[in-house]
Amino acid sequence: MTSRKVIFRNISLIPLFLFSNLLLSAIVVDGKLEEEEWKSAQKITKFYQVMPFTLEEPEQSTVVLVYETEEGLFVGYKNYQPSETMRAQQHERDADDANADKVGMSVDFDGDSLMAYSFTVSLGGSLWDAVYRNENDGKKDWDADWVAKTSVSEDVWYAEFFIPWTVAPMKTQTGDQRKIKISFWRMSLEISKAFATIKSNPRRSTFISTFNELNIKNFDVSNLDFFPYITASNEKTSNDTDTKVGAEVFWKIDSGSQLNVALNPDFGQVESDDVVINFSAMETFYADKRPFFSENQSMFDVDGYRFLYVINTRRIGASPDYNCSDYSSELEALCSSSQEGNTDINLAFRYTKVGQGYDLGFLGAFESDEAFSEGRDYFATRYRVKKENLSFGYLGTFTKNEVLGRNANVNTVDMVYRPTEDFRLYAILLNSIVEDNKGYGLRISIRKQLNQDLSTGLGIYYLDKDLDINDMGYLMRNDWIMIGGRTQLQKTDFNKTSKTLMRTYHHSYGCRALSNGDKEGCFTGFEIKNQFKNTSQIETEVFFRTNGRDNLITRGSELAPYIKLPQNYGIEFKYVGRKNKFWQWDLFAQRSKGSEYSSDLGWRNKYYSSVKVFPLPNLTLRLSYSHEKEANWLNWIQDNFLGAYEKTQRNTNFSIKYFKGNQHELRVKAQLVAFTAKDPHAYLGSIDGRLNEVSTHLNPFSLGQLAFQIRYRYEIMPLAYLYAVYTRGGKIYEADEEDDLGTLYKRPWEDPSKDNFTVKVRYRF
Repeated sequence: MTSRKVIFRNISLIPLFLFSNLLLSAIVVDGKLEEEEWKSAQKITKFYQVMPFTLEEPEQSTVVLVYETEEGLFVGYKNYQPSETMRAQQHERDADDANADKVGMSVDFDGDSLMAYSFTVSLGGSLWDAVYRNENDGKKDWDADWVAKTSVSEDVWYAEFFIPWTVAPMKTQTGDQRKIKISFWRMSLEISKAFATIKSNPRRSTFISTFNELNIKNFDVSNLDFFPYITASNEKTSNDTDTKVGAEVFWKIDSGSQLNVALNPDFGQVESDDVVINFSAMETFYADKRPFFSENQSMFDVDGYRFLYVINTRRIGASPDYNCSDYSSELEALCSSSQEGNTDINLAFRYTKVGQGYDLGFLGAFESDEAFSEGRDYFATRYRVKKENLSFGYLGTFTKNEVLGRNANVNTVDMVYRPTEDFRLYAILLNSIVEDNKGYGLRISIRKQLNQDLSTGLGIYYLDKDLDINDMGYLMRNDWIMIGGRTQLQKTDFNKTSKTLMRTYHHSYGCRALSNGDKEGCFTGFEIKNQFKNTSQIETEVFFRTNGRDNLITRGSELAPYIKLPQNYGIEFKYVGRKNKFWQWDLFAQRSKGSEYSSDLGWRNKYYSSVKVFPLPNLTLRLSYSHEKEANWLNWIQDNFLGAYEKTQRNTNFSIKYFKGNQHELRVKAQLVAFTAKDPHAYLGSIDGRLNEVSTHLNPFSLGQLAFQIRYRYEIMPLAYLYAVYTRGGKIYEADEEDDLGTLYKRPWEDPSKDNFTVKVRYRF
């Protein structure tokens, strides 16, 4: 076959005359707020307590200063609190559980309550950013070009932001003024409270639509960024050394239009995925951490909770498809031994346009050919019409796979309807056409804020047996009907002498069935969370699940299309210790048969604990361990043949995070899993779902899995980095009863499937 890889593999990069952002303002972002411009800035001092949600006057005062220029928005914070209560622990970007005080803002640049961009800095100077849509659905994969600095004085600390107008697409607005919506907030960790200028927070059913309006000057901006990169890697297990050169161009054409192009992009991830042991029929979903797919990608996000994603960008550049049986016996063996774990990409592009009342986007990627395989081609089109309280959208994808002789087309229509501030309806209609098979699906989500303390939601899914979006998307399963809901009551009116700060009650319920109506089972659960004023927390949950069927475990066997499973129930308890300045810990215990969402045969006991230590403001150590034991763990082997085992799984996670300033980051991460399945019993499933024990011999087995990484990152400038990464890992399966923890942990270390050292430089012009 003619390889497309050679066209782009070592493309020579032609220097371009590109312009970077030049700040013409006299303000220097250093966290000190000393410039004269701040004296004429707009001042905001009215805050409400929003966590816990009391809307009371905050006990710590905050002053926000807002100053706009044609380059962007400058925001200053003055945060008053006793010096001894300040928390300044540094953390990696986008960390949620950092031991630090934070301030931030969320901005709806279009003022239509459909999309908001959130910017946060912690007292130690670490950054956090995210995109919110559908009121409160947040996505942290987005890393944008903005800066923030902090400084500390006696009983007050300062934060200074610069948000360039080029940070996000903005619809065209006529006139000299642009209407945006904005929310400012602050989190004080010592007292475990948050304050905001709006009467809401991201955990409530209405968030974006509650933002305050702000009129600013209407600037039309453009920007062109050029990101060349070079990557050199050495894989010791195969003695392969690889060097790649490529580039990305991010062109913000005007305030509402943006074009991104990547030539021979490096889509390898410099951050390893979490270790997951999955023996089920459902694929594990992994989020994409690659820059090209995390910047300016939110327009293409159409999903159904964790069950479906119309576009799953991890498909692009995934392992190639092979059809080795088409070759002669000699070439078939070579084909089998030459299979790659991922595919290079020749070219990727994305164009987005945010207009007055509409959005438009195009996405495409073209994989290179590998030995014995041809690259796939991916395309997506997005169009959305926006009204005051209603939006309709279309998202279509097309995947061309020459190896499998397969073309896949997916069409979706999505709707968001907000007739009132406290009610929201979100719906998706899906259609897939894969060769001659057509499938259909539906998702409806309803959320209602009944009053200040009480909210409820309902979700409905219908996914027929022919629906297939997995060529470019992710579908946890098809042939499925699910109806489920969740109601939450939050109490905050405790007296001053009470040790309780907030108590939350959750009630969840649901039923599931095949698309023809055959019931799988129903469940209900009740959970109580009690947060104390000393920042500790206790959670407990009980659940009950009716008897039902597992329709997936036999993978569609005609001899046993399902397996009957008994009633399931259980209880769990979690304690989260106080947020001390130098250390924190938590403890979890569970005894259950199955879970709310899936049924099992036997009882499971699970214990988990973790501890974090903060010996220095720039150093964090974390260690966690979990131990899980399950009787009669049911595992599919082939067709209607299954085995029941005594299962034990132990997980150990360890990490070190060290920072020098906000440019140097060193992280060591180790995840180890020891899995043992002993005392096997063989069963044959019957046509009516019964398990019949047979005398067929089954071997016990053990599994050791490791993911170890040392990563150094130096920030040359925003979004430009130097990486040096060492990665080692693998999975070792043995037909034995090995139960020694050290032995199971050592096996993948001594015989790794990956032993890689990579250096990458991504620069910016």
